[in-house]
Amino acid sequence: MFHLKDRSILEISGSNRKSFLQGLVSNDVNKTSSSNLIYAVMLNATGRFLYDFFIFENGEKLFLDCFAARRDEILKKLNFYKLRADVALKKNDELLVAQSFAKHGFRDPRSEELGYRIYGTASELAAIEGDLISEDSYNFNRIQNKIPESENDLTYEKSLILEFNFDNLNAISYEKGCYIGQELTARTHYKGEIRKKLFHVKISGDSKLEKGSEISCEGKSVGIILSSITHQNELHALALVRLPDNSGSKNLPDKLEFENRKISIIS
Repeated sequence: MFHLKDRSILEISGSNRKSFLQGLVSNDVNKTSSSNLIYAVMLNATGRFLYDFFIFENGEKLFLDCFAARRDEILKKLNFYKLRADVALKKNDELLVAQSFAKHGFRDPRSEELGYRIYGTASELAAIEGDLISEDSYNFNRIQNKIPESENDLTYEKSLILEFNFDNLNAISYEKGCYIGQELTARTHYKGEIRKKLFHVKISGDSKLEKGSEISCEGKSVGIILSSITHQNELHALALVRLPDNSGSKNLPDKLEFENRKISIIS
């Protein structure tokens, strides 16, 4: 059965569940419901990236869809901030996460190009297995649409989310009020001080590159490779490239490479 095996669910209950999260994440938690999924980010106190996850509500509970490798860490962090709030947090291993282009579950809030995000038990997903897409198809689709994901693309405690296009992924509310790390994100947004940009690139050869591999132009480092995937015998990747000025991508160098492997910017 196709499902996203690197995802896990956290469950949050209690009367303060929304107000508790509201002060910790970048998006407006009050927009969650049984029919509306939001995408959000947690930052550290200096505005650097910590975690990303999806949030929806069902009954009297909120559900967080996060990377499985970070679930215990996120649970520990949320428990640290809980203090006396009426909030209970626990792991939910019954719900699995899947993606589909058929109309099931929630519209993916990051982009219409990604289709729908589905949460269900193994038997519930098995009933619609023919509509689910594989992890490879999902990852190729997000790479070609320039949509990063934390574990695959960002660096914990270092990355600035606006350099990774989170402004355009419906992950940030600039009207919701304060949350941890808000100041740097808001200042960068309003001043437009973005020095790097995310691109979909194609790389000669079909062997994958390590995340963080440096891209060069005429011997000088100009960026890094992020996640990559082979599709139809071609290697596609996300790349974070340093902009030469404020002209966006107009004056990007046209001879990008990694160890003599040519890198072509697709979009």
